[in-house]
Order: sequence, then structure tokens, then C-alpha cells
Amino acid sequence: MRFKLIGRCLLFAGLCVCLTSEELWLKNALASNTGRVVFTSRRDGNNEIYVMDADGGNQENLTNHPAYDSQPDWSPDGRKIAFVSSRDGAASQIHVMDADGKNVIRVTDGPGQKGAPDWSPDGGKIVFDVDDVVDHIAVMSADGRNRKKLVDQALYPSWSPDGKRIAFVSPRDGGAEIFVIGVGGQGRKRVTQDLVGKWSPSFSPDGRRIAYMAEHNGFFQIFVVGPDGRNPEKLTHNEEHHWDPTWSPDGRTIAYGIWDGILEGKLHGTIHLMTSDGIYLRQLSHGRHARDYQPDISPLGWAVSPASKTAAIWGRLKILFE
Repeated sequence: MRFKLIGRCLLFAGLCVCLTSEELWLKNALASNTGRVVFTSRRDGNNEIYVMDADGGNQENLTNHPAYDSQPDWSPDGRKIAFVSSRDGAASQIHVMDADGKNVIRVTDGPGQKGAPDWSPDGGKIVFDVDDVVDHIAVMSADGRNRKKLVDQALYPSWSPDGKRIAFVSPRDGGAEIFVIGVGGQGRKRVTQDLVGKWSPSFSPDGRRIAYMAEHNGFFQIFVVGPDGRNPEKLTHNEEHHWDPTWSPDGRTIAYGIWDGILEGKLHGTIHLMTSDGIYLRQLSHGRHARDYQPDISPLGWAVSPASKTAAIWGRLKILFE
């Protein structure tokens, strides 16, 4: 009995050490960071692409256009941003602009709404989805050439860091589930199994986990799972809608959006960061008029730190004293 009591005290102390370590790491990383976060905002009544510092400061509208702009994605070298816009007609198309919002170029055309652009790790290609008669995912060169359909009944693609696989969402088996497929269309594998709606998969930088949003008790929460379907874990727990997870370049942090209710007759949304274990959270965007979502973290200027040992310490304490 005495040993168990001591063990529980050590377990609590270990948890405090873990939490403090993660808090200090995120605080110090943000303080020393020169990286930026791009995101979509409706704060002015129209969807625009904004960018801000990693601590939430210096928020700037990059698009300033009356059309509907959304779903930004940094290129691997941090010099370009792919995004979706309806500025050239009724159907949304993929566009690419410089990181400062200049030199906007449309890289897709044709029927169907284009969405969810994601750059290949080498920056040479972009994968995206097409909402048409049959929803599908297509791959093209970054300049829009050499377009090729990859898989039908598929949305929300995410490229793996080794460039060999693409995660996506498909309703083909009766629910919106996550699948992984080779870039040549081979080896399709179903990752999730429980027939609950899932969206916005995002590969971790080491390729070992996929973050995604899924319905849970009436709210969307952020989960992670291995590409083989093993070790699913729920990271968020508040009774709010958590959207569009994306990883920092070192895999230690996940950015995401929260829709937390109606304010002045409109949805209120903010951008947040959390450590990849979900222990520590930090809010980046604020204000009564914030309607922010779809974040993506720049590959440049982000403070990359070695993997923390706190999770391992926590695991050992838990095993020893349960």
C-alpha cells in the first residue's frame, strides 16, 4: 500500500514535469521563432488568406480580393503559397502566389470545384481534389502541367514526407474514412475503420502519424493514427469544433482551428497550437471578430528541437505505478 502511495506521488510529479517541460519548450520555441503561419479568415466578411508570426503577431491580409480565397498551403521552400480562389470564374481553382501575396497565377482550369492543394515534398508537384460529377484526387506539376487523375471518390489529399504516399478521405465503404495510396495509384489501404466522419488528414514530418479531424460526441476533435491504422489517439477534448490540423516542420507541434460558437450572429473561430501529444495548448489569433481557420505552418524559421523525453518518462511512470 505504501509503495503504491509513493508511486502515485511520483506519477503525479512526473506528470507535472512533463507538462512543465512541454510548456517551456513551446514558449521558448515561439519566442525564438521567425516562422509564420498562413490561414484563412472571414473577419472582414469575405474569405481571405492571412499570414501571422508564430506567436500570433503581425497579422496581414495577403490576398485582398473580393473573391472567395481559402485553403492555403506553403511550398516546401517557403517561397510560394498554393490556395483556392473563385476570382477567375464561378468554379474554384488552384492558384499559386509568392509568400508576400504577389504574382498570383492560376494553375488549374476546367469543370469542377478544385480544393485542398498540397505540395509534394520536393516542391515539384501539387495534389488536390476535384468536386465534380465524380469526386476525385488529381496530381499535377506545380505550374499546372501534366495533370493526372489519381483516385476516384476521394477528397482532402495529404502527401507523405517521403513523397511515396498520399493520404485522403473517401466514402467508398459507407463512411468518410481515411485511406493511403501510392503516388502512382497503387496499394490503396484503408487506415480508419469506425464509420464516423473524418476529414483533413495530415502526415507528420516523420511519416509515422496522420493527424485528422473526426466527429466525437457531437463535436469535431483532433486525432492521430499510424498510417497502418494502429495506435489511434484523441488529442483534443473541449466541447468545441476542432478543424484542419497541420504539423510544424519538427513534428513537435500541431496547428488547428477552433469554431467555438456564434458571436454577433456569426461563427467565431481562432487558430491554436498544441504540442503533438495534446498536453499544452496556445491560442494564436484572438478578438471578437476572429473567424480564422485552415492554418498551415511555414517550413522556414520554425525552431526545430530534438524530440522530448518527457513522453517516454510519463509512459514509464504510468507502467510502473498503475
